[in-house]
Amino acid sequence: MTAILTSLGGGGNAFLGCTSKAHQTACANNLQQIGLALQMRTMTDEPLPRAWFYPPDPPHPARNQYHLANVMSSDVPKQMFICPAAPQAIQQRGICYVYNDKLGGMMPDQIPNPAGTWLMMDVNLVTPDVPPAHNGGCNVLFVDGHVKWYPAAQIQALNLFGQQQ
Repeated sequence: MTAILTSLGGGGNAFLGCTSKAHQTACANNLQQIGLALQMRTMTDEPLPRAWFYPPDPPHPARNQYHLANVMSSDVPKQMFICPAAPQAIQQRGICYVYNDKLGGMMPDQIPNPAGTWLMMDVNLVTPDVPPAHNGGCNVLFVDGHVKWYPAAQIQALNLFGQQQ
């Protein structure tokens, strides 16, 4: 197999790079779809949901109502909350993204900088125990609905209501 990949040029790294980029794109699409569902909710005068930043470990049945994938289950298929690049242990939790729970209960027009305020991002960057999922960085969904990839080193520069310079 290695010989075949090498003969295609670049060895196995080219294939792995393509797979990684495909996972990054699928993840960004997941976040964008979740963002659209959240925007549609707020268009009906329903605020951003009150949900966990990330479900507690171990999961607790009484707290499942605050798991974002459960809160949004009627609007978004649960598989949208799974990043294909996340480790299996994270995927098994049913959500691979953290949610900016400080925004729960707010309407987007109450948020000072929707284009610069993060709403969700890959869970991988909240702990040094799990490496960044996508080429050394992660995807970030902003309140205005756009998704952008950030290198891991720049994630700390994102604050609650916009980007720090």
